[in-house]
Amino acid sequence: FTEDLADSVALCALLAVLRAQKDGRDFSAADLSCLQERDTEIRAERLCVEFRFLAPTAKARCLLHPIDIAGGRTERLSVFLTSLFLHEPLLPVLVEGTPKEEMLANAQLIDDLLKKLERHAATAAWQPPDDPTPLLHGGEDFQALATASTEQLLLRWANVQLASVFHRPVENFGSDLQDGEAIGLLLSVVAPEVMEFSEDPEERLDCIISAAVRCTDFELLTAQVILEGQSDMLAAFLAQLFLSRPNLAAKPNSLLAMHLGLLEQICIDAFQTFSNPNDQQQIIKMCMQLDSQWAEFTLAAQTVDEAAKAMQGVNSRMRTFLGDTLAHRAQGRPRVMLDAKEARELLIYTSLNAAHVQSLFVTEAVDSFVISRLEDVMRKHFHLLREVFRFYSVPTATGSGSGMTLEGVMKLYQDCKLRSKVLAPRHIEVLFVDHLDASAAQDRALSPGSFVEVLVGCANLKFKEKIESPHEQLAFLIENHLKPHACQETASLFQHMAYNVKVRNILESHVRELKIIFQLYATMDTSSAEAMQRAHTMNIEEFRMLLQHCEMMDGTFTESAMREIFDGIQQSATAEAEEDEGGVGSEGGEDDAQGIDDDEELSLSEFLDGLVAIAAYKFPDPFTAFDKRVNQFILK
Repeated sequence: FTEDLADSVALCALLAVLRAQKDGRDFSAADLSCLQERDTEIRAERLCVEFRFLAPTAKARCLLHPIDIAGGRTERLSVFLTSLFLHEPLLPVLVEGTPKEEMLANAQLIDDLLKKLERHAATAAWQPPDDPTPLLHGGEDFQALATASTEQLLLRWANVQLASVFHRPVENFGSDLQDGEAIGLLLSVVAPEVMEFSEDPEERLDCIISAAVRCTDFELLTAQVILEGQSDMLAAFLAQLFLSRPNLAAKPNSLLAMHLGLLEQICIDAFQTFSNPNDQQQIIKMCMQLDSQWAEFTLAAQTVDEAAKAMQGVNSRMRTFLGDTLAHRAQGRPRVMLDAKEARELLIYTSLNAAHVQSLFVTEAVDSFVISRLEDVMRKHFHLLREVFRFYSVPTATGSGSGMTLEGVMKLYQDCKLRSKVLAPRHIEVLFVDHLDASAAQDRALSPGSFVEVLVGCANLKFKEKIESPHEQLAFLIENHLKPHACQETASLFQHMAYNVKVRNILESHVRELKIIFQLYATMDTSSAEAMQRAHTMNIEEFRMLLQHCEMMDGTFTESAMREIFDGIQQSATAEAEEDEGGVGSEGGEDDAQGIDDDEELSLSEFLDGLVAIAAYKFPDPFTAFDKRVNQFILK
C-alpha cells in the first residue's frame, strides 16, 4: 500500500476517474495533468488540493496532507480513500438476468464490505447534521443567534468545546489564547485524529500549526500570531475552524437527536415497505402508521429544518466575518476584537447604585440624569480606574479575588495629594466603612463598584464648594489627582517601609488593641471645647500624652522629633495641595490651604503610620527585619 501510493501515480489515476465520474463525462488524458509534475512532493501537494474538492466531509479533508502521501503515511490516507469509496464506489452493475442465488450472494458480500469500510472510515465518511443549541444561553431560541455578534458566537463555541478540558473560560481572542494551550485543546477536541496535545510549549506550537493546516482551507495560524496574541488573526482562525470542524453533532439525549431518530426510523420503515411495491397490505399499514405519527413527523421535520437554517445563517456570518477581518488586516487596519472580560469589567466599573450615591449627597437629590453623567465620566476613564484599583488592591483573605483595603485607600489618598480640611483621613475611613459590600465585609476590602463610589464621595467632599455638578467634581479629581499621581512608585522611603505587606500584617495583628488605645487617647485633651468635640481623632497634645505615658520620650526621641513625625505624616498627603487646587479658583485654593493648616488631627490610619515612624526612629537596627522591629516596638 505504501510503495504503490508513494509516487502518487495511482492516486493521480484515481483522481482522474473520480473527476470524470463527478462531471458525468468520459475519462480523458487531461485529467492526468498532475503527472506532468516530476517532483513527487509538489505532485503530492497538487493532488491534495484536487482531492479536497472531492472529499465527502470536512473531517475527511483533514486526513489528507502532502506529507502523508510523499512520506508513505498510510493510516490517515487509507481512511480518506475509504470515505471516498463509500460515496463513489465505482463498482460494476450486475448484469440483468444474473441468477437470483448469485445476486443474493453478491449483495451479502457488498453488505459485509460496506460494514467493514464504514467501521474503518468511522465519522470521516458522513457529516451528521449540526445542532446549534449548545451555542444558546439560557432562555434563548434560534433567533438569538441572529442578534449575537459573530465574536460572541465564536467565544461561545470555543467554550462549549473546551468545557470539559480547559480550566477557565475563553473571554477574548488575545491574552486567553496567547500561550496556545486553549487552541491546542480546542483542536484536540474538534479534530482528535490530527492533533496530539503536548504539555511542552514549543512542541505544542508545532502540533497546533500542523493540525491547523490540515483543518482549514488556507494557512492563517503561525507561531508569531499565537505568541503575540494577534486577536484579529486568532479570531479569523477560529472562524475557519468553525466552518470546517464545528463539532456540533446532536448529542444522543438532545431534542434534535430525538427528532432525527424519528425521521430516520420513518425513512427506514418506508424504504423497506416500498421495496416490495406488490405488497399492498404492508403499504396500507405503513400509510396508517405514518398518519398516526403525522403530528410528531411534522414537528420533527420543522425542528430539523429550523436548526439547519440557523446553522446556515451562522455559517454565512462566519464567512462574512472571516473575509471582513482579513480585508481589514490587508489594509493595515487590524480589526478590534470583542473582549468579553473587558466588557464585563466595564460594566462593573461604570455602574452606580442610585441608593449608594444618594447617601453621598445628603442635602442634594440625585436623579437618573446625575447618575448617567457620572457613569459617562467613568466610562471615559475606565482603563485608568481599573489600573488604579488593581495597583492599590491586594488578594483578599478569603481567597475570593482582590480588593482595596483601608490601607490601599489611604495609600491612594496620600499618593494623590488629597488631604485637606474638607477631606481629612477620618472622612476616608468613614467612606470606606460605609461602602464595604456585605459580601466583602469579612475581607474588609472594597470591590471595584464600591471603590468608584468612594471616589465619587471624595470628589464631592473636596470640591463641592467650588464645582457644582457631581460629574464635573469627579472629572476634576481624575484629571488633576488620579492621572498625575496615582500608580506611581513613591520616592518616599518611609512609604515603602510603612506599606510593606509584612508591616501591614503586623499592624493588623495588633489592630484591636491599638484601636482601643487610639480611642482612649483621642478623648484625653480637655483643654478646650473644640478639643473635646474631636473625640474620634488625635491631636498633637494627645499624641504627646501617649508617648509620655509609654515612656518613649527621651534624649534620642525628643519633642522636636515627635513634632516632625506628627507633621510629616500629614504633609505626605498635602505636599502639592495648594498648587493643585489653585486651578479651580484662587478663593477656593486659599480656603483649602487654610484648611490644611487647621486640620491638626490624626485619624486611626495616620496614628498607625506614626507608630511605624517611631519604631523606625527608636529601633534603627539594620540587621533586624523592619516588620520584626515594628512588632517588638508595639509589644514593648
